[in-house]
Amino acid sequence: MDTLQLKPYLEARRLGSTLRIGHLPPNGSEILDAPDFLAELITLLSAPVERDTAVTHLTSTAGFSEEGAEDLLDQLAEAGIVGSPIPDDSRYARHLLYYDMTGLPAGTAQQTLASAKVGVVGTGGIGSNVATLLTAAGVGHLVLTDGDHIELSNLTRQFLYDEETVGRPKVEVAAERLRRLNSTVRVSTVPEPASPALFDEHLADCDLVVLSADSPDELHEWIDAAARKHSFGYLAAGYLESFGSVGPLVLPGTTACYECFRHSGELEQYLEPGETPGPNLNLGMQAGSYGPLNVIVAAMAANEVLRSLLGGDCCSAGTRLMVDSRSYRLHSEHFPRRADCLACGDQKPDPRWQGAVPQVELEDLYESDRAEASLNSVVLDPLMADLIHVGPGMRALDYGCGTGEQVRMIAARGAEVVGFERSARMLELLQAALPAEFADRVTTVAGDRLPEYTAEFDLVVCNNVLDHVADLDPVLAQLRRAVRDDGSVLVTVPHPVKDGASWNRRNVRGQWQYEDLQLEQYFSEGPVTKHREGPGGDIVMEAMTTHHRTVQTYVTAILRAGFHITGLHEPQPPAEAAASHPEIWAKASRVPYFLTFVLSPRTTGDRR
Repeated sequence: MDTLQLKPYLEARRLGSTLRIGHLPPNGSEILDAPDFLAELITLLSAPVERDTAVTHLTSTAGFSEEGAEDLLDQLAEAGIVGSPIPDDSRYARHLLYYDMTGLPAGTAQQTLASAKVGVVGTGGIGSNVATLLTAAGVGHLVLTDGDHIELSNLTRQFLYDEETVGRPKVEVAAERLRRLNSTVRVSTVPEPASPALFDEHLADCDLVVLSADSPDELHEWIDAAARKHSFGYLAAGYLESFGSVGPLVLPGTTACYECFRHSGELEQYLEPGETPGPNLNLGMQAGSYGPLNVIVAAMAANEVLRSLLGGDCCSAGTRLMVDSRSYRLHSEHFPRRADCLACGDQKPDPRWQGAVPQVELEDLYESDRAEASLNSVVLDPLMADLIHVGPGMRALDYGCGTGEQVRMIAARGAEVVGFERSARMLELLQAALPAEFADRVTTVAGDRLPEYTAEFDLVVCNNVLDHVADLDPVLAQLRRAVRDDGSVLVTVPHPVKDGASWNRRNVRGQWQYEDLQLEQYFSEGPVTKHREGPGGDIVMEAMTTHHRTVQTYVTAILRAGFHITGLHEPQPPAEAAASHPEIWAKASRVPYFLTFVLSPRTTGDRR
């Protein structure tokens, strides 16, 4: 970068000796004990400055060498504090700032959008507002399709129209208004209702299509078939009673197609295999439509379209987002792609969408939910508080310590503790949450293999690790060598019964109802791919591979390693969790989610 500038959207203030730049993660940062020269440099970079000028400033006023000045500027760039100037004199200047702030390519964003073609099927309360936002954002070509005419009752939510246009075709009036909003955007119209030919003849060369129409019933079949045939993505946007619905965003070859999830809808779950829902018996049915809810849904849908066109990740990719218009609570229902789907199973991913599906790592979930809103915190941690018996002068090992909940518990009781964890980021989260008064009692070790400890620990804890390893024997042998003969070991695994089963569930007014547990292949051991739910029951991580084993397999391996089983626990959530964590209570109060073994080493004379 030959020219540098402080990111214009970042406020910079001195707070005592701290220099605070921005406000909220991931953009905000604080520099403790910031020297005066750094504040002066930030002020200098408030406007575009040649890099050589910034280097000269640091060498002449702060005593930096040229190499040191260059290094400082590189650090500020890597931290996202400074970068290349963002044009501030264009129509889209504020959008460019937003794109840069959220990690989208501000430098090429408008060229990308200008070359894009987006279809909008249905220009009612949602479609007309989506079209307005996309036109304002500079999407190059919009194709509007709708066979309806404007009615007076539309005006509560369809703001491209007014009283003088009642009776005219919707797409005709919408196109007139949108062209006046942004003359650089090409707006084409198709004044006809949805049909298979609509998608094949008028929308086939679109990059994305927003589906905001709700009839006829075959609409999703038509658009899905056309999307797979012509390789365009599409996003459904609508509402169900008082809930707004955004998604799923279907990207052929990357996410589930309609055929992957069509039989998991609100009606189909009550039917036997092969049955279809009967016709609606309410012949006078009218949907309640509400202007604010339409605008919320349209804004979310337009955001997902812009992010996908610009290569960003999209929360609706393969996922239906539902927002309650009364409480603003958002929940999601994820639809995994089926490898055996006859419609899309053989379709190859399109490189255009490679960044669209958010990549959630286990560390992300631990960072957001582990401490207060997870099965571990609600169900398992209270049991650990009862089972961990350590004090000053004792040593403990937490094998697979994660973000350190048990490490902190042990250190708080005065014992020294070693936290071993493969993930360096997990250990960073542990250190960030570690109270300063415990720091001298805690040692962390990162790596793929535990260092060789021999009879060094009074207590060893190993929670929810063994289901992630292919071979139990080496790990259990390490734990046996690490513990003293008079010590104890706590081993927790996902309960093999629940681990081999899945819930049948449905969403009722924003809350998941867990109706029955389906267990079919308990004795089939080996790697399994499963999804991970967040505290609200929504699927937040897809395709995590672990190893399913029976209780017998775990017990046999534990005994083989040289342990006595002195205790066995199947923890339940406390009664107050019914109110504080209703989704967790609904599951864990009915079936066991964890199986905890209390072990003691067998001495040589005990071995058989």
